[in-house]
Amino acid sequence: MTHPQLSVLALIVAIGLCAGLASAQNSSTAEKAPNADTALREKAFNLLDSLAGQISTLQSAENRARLGSNIAESLWIHDEKRARSLFALVADDIKAGLQNQDDDDPTDSQTLMVFLRLRMDTVERIAKHDAELALAFLKATEPVFDKPPPYGVAESERALELRLAKEIAANNPDLALKLGRQSLARGFFPDLISLLKQLHRKHKEQGLILYQEIIVKLRNANLARNREVMYFAQNLANTFTPPVADEPTFRDLINIFITTALANGCGNKVSDAERSDFCRQVAALVPRMEKIDPLRTAKLKHWAPVVPEWERLRQGFDELNDLTQNGTVDEMLALAAKYPQIEGEIQMRAMVKAEASGDMARARKIANDYSSDPERRRLMLAHLDRDQMWASMNDEKMAEVQRRLSTFTRTQERVGFLLSIADRIGVNDRNTALKLLNQASGIVDTMKPGKEQTEAQMGLAMMYCLVKSDLGLSIMESLVPKLNDLVGAAAKLDGYDNRYLRDGEWNMTGEGNVGSLLTRLAQNAGYFAWFDFDRAVSLAAQFDRAELRLMAQLKLAQGILAGPPKRFMDNAPRY
Repeated sequence: MTHPQLSVLALIVAIGLCAGLASAQNSSTAEKAPNADTALREKAFNLLDSLAGQISTLQSAENRARLGSNIAESLWIHDEKRARSLFALVADDIKAGLQNQDDDDPTDSQTLMVFLRLRMDTVERIAKHDAELALAFLKATEPVFDKPPPYGVAESERALELRLAKEIAANNPDLALKLGRQSLARGFFPDLISLLKQLHRKHKEQGLILYQEIIVKLRNANLARNREVMYFAQNLANTFTPPVADEPTFRDLINIFITTALANGCGNKVSDAERSDFCRQVAALVPRMEKIDPLRTAKLKHWAPVVPEWERLRQGFDELNDLTQNGTVDEMLALAAKYPQIEGEIQMRAMVKAEASGDMARARKIANDYSSDPERRRLMLAHLDRDQMWASMNDEKMAEVQRRLSTFTRTQERVGFLLSIADRIGVNDRNTALKLLNQASGIVDTMKPGKEQTEAQMGLAMMYCLVKSDLGLSIMESLVPKLNDLVGAAAKLDGYDNRYLRDGEWNMTGEGNVGSLLTRLAQNAGYFAWFDFDRAVSLAAQFDRAELRLMAQLKLAQGILAGPPKRFMDNAPRY
């Protein structure tokens, strides 16, 4: 999606802002927020206690489960006993929601998917605190079907177990290993490789055990006849290599390929189409095979194609994406030796990762040390310089802001640019930031009434709160009545354009334009909570529907427990 296609609010939040304030906020984040105001945290916990007592008033099992799951996670460090009891009630609601659903009925099928998602989210929340309880919850809520389950449900179940294993791998490697073994017993799932990598990073003993057991099972599998198993094994050989992978076990894996290929006649010309395809596929590993057993591999080289450049690039980007998400800056930089074709992208992402962690010295060193492409090096340094450029403002820079503003043709882009610059200078120059926000506000006022203007107003309100201006909540006070009207109109249209309601209540799934507005507002509630918690809670109480009031207040409490919100510049688009 290009910038011209994004709304103003999406320009601010879509690239990652919501990750810091989304519904997945949890107490582990709160533990990392030593500067959080003690009195505010106590207010947040008191509000959560109150909300927990109101859950039973809701008609919808979905809403009870969704709210209960969120509240229980947030309450865990404050009142573990109550959190556990809430999770037990959530289990009851999820089990009820998974029963008596007819997958032939589109409405029931959608409801089933919603409850399966709620189940997955809750398991992952519990796993952050008690892996054994998460596993028990998973088993207790396992769906039972009178006939074959809907397409993909069984696969999703296995994937959920592996996600749970990855979630708990750092703190409970033995249980993660147990879940990995259970998954392996059912087959070769792609996420098993991700779990293997994660275990190996911090718990090599358990990682090695799982790796060896995977190899044992592959030795007894028919790679030549089972394309899925072959793909899994090939992916394992390409992405999990020494020195990260255990070298003797890696040799065993490569020898499986060589032995299987020779046993299926790949040492000679093969006329059978199926075997020919297998021989060509396994021969893609010839460069790795030659390092392990050059004598036997020589018999297979006539099959070996030149590995297409796109395939090498795909492998490189797969590994880079994994390290960007789960690895360290050093691990990312080490990848450049393996994939020199994408060295520039590796260096850029490593620099951004260092910058995002607050290590500007390391980020600048990465940029300065990159010498393979002078133009990319210039762009990397310019990227860092732009951030520093807007750290302060003078007349010359203000003139540059106005000049750049005039180059944008779309109103949304102009507002997004002003909000981005105001955010960058807000820490050091609040007065100038407010001037830019006021300018943006004037532009927003000229927009046609509708979704885009409402999104822009919400983004503006968030920025005003971030620079400690009363105008933020004032904007929201004018928007809540409008949101109530939109919710009321959407409820009357339920079933005509979108399914906004379930069991007579708003379903919280973000359906349709109105649902997406409310979801974005909830995801960023922390900005309003940290500006004036009491006023924000009172404002949330003005939602007409009880379920929306409870959810809005829940998100405000979670925003406080997550710690002060990030500035937009940490994730906003670069201009």
